[in-house]
Amino acid sequence: MVLVKLCLFITILLFFSGLLTVNCEKKVTKVDKTSTNSVVGKSITNKTSISKDPCSKARCGPGRECVIDPATAEAKCLCIRECGPNKDPRRQVCDNYNNTWNSDCHLFRHQCVCKEGESKDCTDNHLHMHIDYYGECKELGSCDQGTLADFPRRMKEWLYTIMSKKYPKPADHEKDNYHHGWINAIIWKFCDLDTEPHDRKVSRHELFPLRAPLLSMEPCIGRFLDSCDPNDDHLVTLAEWGNCLGVEKGEIEDKCNEFNSSNEDK
Repeated sequence: MVLVKLCLFITILLFFSGLLTVNCEKKVTKVDKTSTNSVVGKSITNKTSISKDPCSKARCGPGRECVIDPATAEAKCLCIRECGPNKDPRRQVCDNYNNTWNSDCHLFRHQCVCKEGESKDCTDNHLHMHIDYYGECKELGSCDQGTLADFPRRMKEWLYTIMSKKYPKPADHEKDNYHHGWINAIIWKFCDLDTEPHDRKVSRHELFPLRAPLLSMEPCIGRFLDSCDPNDDHLVTLAEWGNCLGVEKGEIEDKCNEFNSSNEDK
């Protein structure tokens, strides 16, 4: 049973790590040079076009997409015009007010239009909502103290297994035994969570890709991640991450440049 749950956990992690990239944000659009109207969503097929495209470096954020203003040829981040249909229940999301949305795109788009005053169908909750977990809203299981106490051990095993799949020949990252292997897996995951800016601090927002896909089947994930931020500053340092996973202070070291370089080589 433990092995089955471990495999399910890993599958969901790998599935949603790709899913978040696809749905949360639309960034690139292109000007149709035969018209004054911008063309949303048209792919750019050569390096010359990419270098001249004002949207190529835009970071619009969830619920927004980059649109080129036909009058000024400047890039603007506007609320996504329309989210595509979703027939996959795994892509539904439950927000922190226990409302089910058809996808993360639908949730973030609605939040955007409410913030911009583009919709009258808004409440104060819509301005402050975020994804709590993936799937339709439901009654979550409880997190008992025994499961919470054992969570760091299981997390280390999960991370070690995932890293082993990512680095099938981990000679550069796993030195000589299993102990070093799971320490490196803990460091690797911290570096993976530390997205732009790479400041060696993981925010609550950056923890979202780890928390949201798992909360519905691992009710202790939220309390565990809270324990990694003992000073409640909403930032988890590498030392705090290692400590909540049971790594001695002298064993944790910054290897993010090493792991990031390996990712670029793939």
